[in-house]
Amino acid sequence: MSLRETSGSMRELCRYALPVIVAFLMTSHGALSAPRQLYGKSVIVTWQEDRRQSTTMDAQPTSITASAELSVYISDIGRPFSRVTMNVSSARGSSTRMRRTDAVQGDGSARSIGFSGSMLNATMPRGDAGAMQVSVSFDASFQSCSARVITGKAGGAQFTKMNAIRGGQVEVYSVRTSGEGCRVQNGNVFGGG
Repeated sequence: MSLRETSGSMRELCRYALPVIVAFLMTSHGALSAPRQLYGKSVIVTWQEDRRQSTTMDAQPTSITASAELSVYISDIGRPFSRVTMNVSSARGSSTRMRRTDAVQGDGSARSIGFSGSMLNATMPRGDAGAMQVSVSFDASFQSCSARVITGKAGGAQFTKMNAIRGGQVEVYSVRTSGEGCRVQNGNVFGGG
């Protein structure tokens, strides 16, 4: 098989697999119990996003960079609370901070936190046609972790429309994630004890 054929096969696989992955992320409701080793602890995942997007004030797609953080606190009875924070830098160098806080798992939150063995998976919608999954792997002692962030759009969607930090909406055409970091710390990252 030639390099051109291999590259074409990969494009076909991505073309058909990505919509299935996005559909799974948008309908997944992970509800498996947290490992007891994580009770009373917080998991913090950080990453960077390089996006191409347009806004209601500027229809021409531009590049922006965002620093992102997902914080998850697992209570003493195993219930996860989560928050996503974004710091967005524009092409002009200005920075804007956005914080979105969700309810506890199962109480109307759009974000879903699930556990399976030594894995934590957080899935969430991104606008009207996108989704994101943050996968965390823990070591045997649950003292350290590594993370991977995946984003995608529904099949056939040119962009996903999201609420902008300063009001209005943005149309996000592409997101490239990189630089994932992960740590586990004792106590409630939200300051609740």
